[in-house]
Amino acid sequence: METIAVYWEPKIRVYGLTSQVGSSLYTVVFPFKRLSFWAETVRRLGETGEEFLLVNLQTSSATSMLLCLVTAAGPGDGEISRVLEKGLENEEGTTLQIVRSVELIYLHGPHFQDRYGIAEAAARPLRLADIPILSFGCAGTSVFIVVPEKSAIAATSCLSETFVL
Repeated sequence: METIAVYWEPKIRVYGLTSQVGSSLYTVVFPFKRLSFWAETVRRLGETGEEFLLVNLQTSSATSMLLCLVTAAGPGDGEISRVLEKGLENEEGTTLQIVRSVELIYLHGPHFQDRYGIAEAAARPLRLADIPILSFGCAGTSVFIVVPEKSAIAATSCLSETFVL
């Protein structure tokens, strides 16, 4: 017989719930077969010296990937756009969407890896409040949520009902 322990709190504790405003979101949808090309493109973007707040890669469909890059808005936006747009040349089935002035919310929790349901616990209150989620990612003990401009305050308020500092 195996015994399994699960860490569970009625109100989930977090080390921090912070937001960063004035960010830019770049979303590229591309065919699976072009993964190495876009990985190299992201590497080149790293050489621009721009600060990436979030890099998120996931499947978009049975044949394509979705790459989301969030940067601190600034003078490097033009260079990032130029590199990504150059990557679109001769790229059939690839799209680029740029959204300026998004806001990024960070949740860091002590037990996120020890319990299931953290992503749903973060997404549910935002859905109920009709706050659009532009991108969402989890890594280790962190959750990253990208929301439209001027939504971080409302989103943080919703999340504080589910999470406690």
